[in-house]
Amino acid sequence: MMKFFCDDTLGKLTRKLRLLGFDTKKWNGDFEEGRVLLTRSRKRWESYPGESFLIFEDNWRKQLVELEKRFSIFQNALMFSRCPECNAILVKTTAEEVKDRIPERVYLTATNFKVCPNCGKIYWSGTHVERIRKEFERIFGGTGR
Repeated sequence: MMKFFCDDTLGKLTRKLRLLGFDTKKWNGDFEEGRVLLTRSRKRWESYPGESFLIFEDNWRKQLVELEKRFSIFQNALMFSRCPECNAILVKTTAEEVKDRIPERVYLTATNFKVCPNCGKIYWSGTHVERIRKEFERIFGGTGR
């Protein structure tokens, strides 16, 4: 599975790639073997010692379309497997284990809980998950809206 660095010009894209399950770090100037630098800066793109990809679009949806054309990322996506905040791999948990840290209505209605072992954020399958999934399917289905 591909690994990415996103520079400071691609904040939203960083989060979306993590939602798709890709190991995506914010670039701090380092080089890491096997990690592709994504940037909108021609200077960074040209000077990076490893593989890099120059993003032309401003909109994160269109940026994902650019990545799909170059790397075919959607077929390898493991959606909702990483924390969109800190990039850690999420761990399955139960409603009972997180009961004191979630709203009561969520405890009573939601299933499929995951927790980030790094930042502690809790995720669950709600209506937002289906909306995000459908948005990705629209983007990768060719509309790029």
